[in-house]
Amino acid sequence: MASKISWLLPEGVDEILPPRALQIEMFRRKIIDLFVQSGYELIMPPILEFSDTLGGQAHKELSEVSFSFDDRVSGKNISLRPDISAQASRIDAYRIQGKTKSKLCYVGDVVKSKSSQVTSSRLTVQAGAEIFGDSSFESDIESIRLMISSLESIKIKNITLSIGHAGLINLILNYFNKLLPTKEEAIRSALSTKSTKDIKELITKNVSKKDVDLLLSITGLFGGKETLDNARRKLKELGTEAMVFIDYIEKIVNEFKEDDIQIHIDLGEIQGFKYHNGLTFSAFIKEASYPLAKGGRYDGISKLDNPRPAVGFDLDLVAVSNFTDCDLNDR
Repeated sequence: MASKISWLLPEGVDEILPPRALQIEMFRRKIIDLFVQSGYELIMPPILEFSDTLGGQAHKELSEVSFSFDDRVSGKNISLRPDISAQASRIDAYRIQGKTKSKLCYVGDVVKSKSSQVTSSRLTVQAGAEIFGDSSFESDIESIRLMISSLESIKIKNITLSIGHAGLINLILNYFNKLLPTKEEAIRSALSTKSTKDIKELITKNVSKKDVDLLLSITGLFGGKETLDNARRKLKELGTEAMVFIDYIEKIVNEFKEDDIQIHIDLGEIQGFKYHNGLTFSAFIKEASYPLAKGGRYDGISKLDNPRPAVGFDLDLVAVSNFTDCDLNDR
């Protein structure tokens, strides 16, 4: 007798079948081996968290994309994790105490209540590596190089490294929040799509032409190293703090000038989560319309009373598997 059950899956949820499932598993092993060999300790955070403490200082934005429900055992509301890097930050702050510096890595499933704008999926296998307790330039470089190496280890080639700065974006948003109160999210959205049309629609009569030009100019601040000189001219109204951010990006870029890798600077780049507050970076290839890996600095999201420096990256193993092949006999 034929089954009367319709075997459909929810929108944004897919099954991974052979041979791709084995391919993704092999990628997971290769990347974790690389992380451990590079001095990172493996952690396995739980897929469930209490909703009221989800994400630490990033609680609000993570809660907006999490599945939450009542737990019959505890009587409290719990959530499926939408991100693991915030969990790693909590583990560093509250479980691994006494270390001046810690380096953690992970791989696991994450679930979001909203589909990704680029992959249309609500599920993924997230792998990542984080450095805590080190605010140095060297730790930023280490994280970027490990991100690139992790993609190269699974045969991703011709990588473009994109560099931005969340501190600069936050400075811009704070500046315009005084001129356009309540429109921060709309400005953020317009900048993320580099839409001059949307920005012009946000402008009110009380915003000067100089400030309108400043906001519009940010959508065009991307390209090669010449972008930094353009930014110094166009963002001078934001003061010395903006210049410090731009100088830091130039220092990062110079570190890779001898590497066989293309550098792209994007000063209007908006990362998926808002908890980044310093340098941001991502890895692209021309075949993909979205970053294959992304990361940055997110100092202090675990604790306000004793903020910890933090930098790291993650990648979506399912999305990456669309652009690389693996010899299934190479096990």
